[in-house]
Amino acid sequence: MESFEHARRQKTGVHPHQIVFEKENTENTYISWKDKMKPRIDLDDGITREEYQALASRWDEMISLAETVIWQNYLDPNSDVLMSEVDSFPDIRYLTGNYYVGDVSYGYVYRDKNHRPYSMKEGRLRHKYHNGKEWISEWLPLDSPEITRYYQILFCLRLTGDKGGEEADYMGLDLEAEFLKLDDPIEFEILSHNVI
Repeated sequence: MESFEHARRQKTGVHPHQIVFEKENTENTYISWKDKMKPRIDLDDGITREEYQALASRWDEMISLAETVIWQNYLDPNSDVLMSEVDSFPDIRYLTGNYYVGDVSYGYVYRDKNHRPYSMKEGRLRHKYHNGKEWISEWLPLDSPEITRYYQILFCLRLTGDKGGEEADYMGLDLEAEFLKLDDPIEFEILSHNVI
């Protein structure tokens, strides 16, 4: 019966469905399917209350965009992006279509003219990279004309799977959006997907 269900699911596809938990995440900690709590919210130090409210007010838009990413890349049985093969991950046959938001981070990312990322460190901006032998840090002042500050949203989802007839965490999906102004369009890119 289980293999029949998976074969049927692979053939027809299952559309994304958000599960919203009502239990408060009072400690604002990372959550799992067993916790059944609201997502963890992380704010960069520099984000103002007004900026946070403007970003958070776009929640429905973010959910809609995330569902498009989930459908096109993980659930659409006709997608050329993801093919189910024996022992592949993720395997479309095990995904239920259900997902929940595990955590959301609102902040900034600083980029130079070559789009390299910088982070704030010791009152300056630092670009850190590895040259094959050692870590190298390049520094710029906070007010450097070479740097552009972007808003950044990290949207971390948990997709559930059917594990022996029971629904449980199956895959983590991390999405990222960067944009210049608070009312700019949001476009999510996939940062990673992993086993959870």
